Amino acid sequence: MPRALLLDLDNCPSQLAQLPKALSSFSRVIACHGGHEPKVSLGLVPLLATALQAGQLEIVPMKRGGKNAADFGLAFWAGRLSAELPADTEFVVLSLDRDLDHVVHLLEGLGRSVRRLDGKEPLTAASNGAPGGRGVSDRLLRDYERTQLVAGSTPARRATLRSSIRAFCQGRDGADPDALFDALVARGVVSVDSNDRVTYRGDHDEIPF
Repeated sequence: MPRALLLDLDNCPSQLAQLPKALSSFSRVIACHGGHEPKVSLGLVPLLATALQAGQLEIVPMKRGGKNAADFGLAFWAGRLSAELPADTEFVVLSLDRDLDHVVHLLEGLGRSVRRLDGKEPLTAASNGAPGGRGVSDRLLRDYERTQLVAGSTPARRATLRSSIRAFCQGRDGADPDALFDALVARGVVSVDSNDRVTYRGDHDEIPF
């Protein structure tokens, strides 16, 4: 599966040391910074230079700097890559800044597989879910639709839907709530707009606030 990494260097500068290893797991890596240029150890220079020349890695300085400058850069690149990369690309957003949740939500609204990391787990860790429901059995999807959606459990907001999915997955061996959510979105069972409102396929009309 193609994978794209969006990295906020302003608050995760230490992740630069992981990039050489992560490059084997990501087809595209975009790292933005708005403040001071991140320091790179000499040992990393030749490894990163190869990826830069190949177009696999882009380190993007935001010329005017300022608060949230890197966030705006990553939002721009998220939109650009979503138009350029294949539909089965997994996006990974790495930042401590919660404002980038807006980018995550927008990508999810496009039916993209996307994860948010805060630097506490390896960059090379792959997700269990993907567009089209990879990593999620058809049986699990059918069970969720039959026991939850058809039964009328249709939460109106993203957070409530995720809570419902987590409760459904409890006690089911191998059931990953995040992967199930991604699969439901990817298959068009549910849709989530930029305001976190949820709509449902079929007979389910838009759910009011």
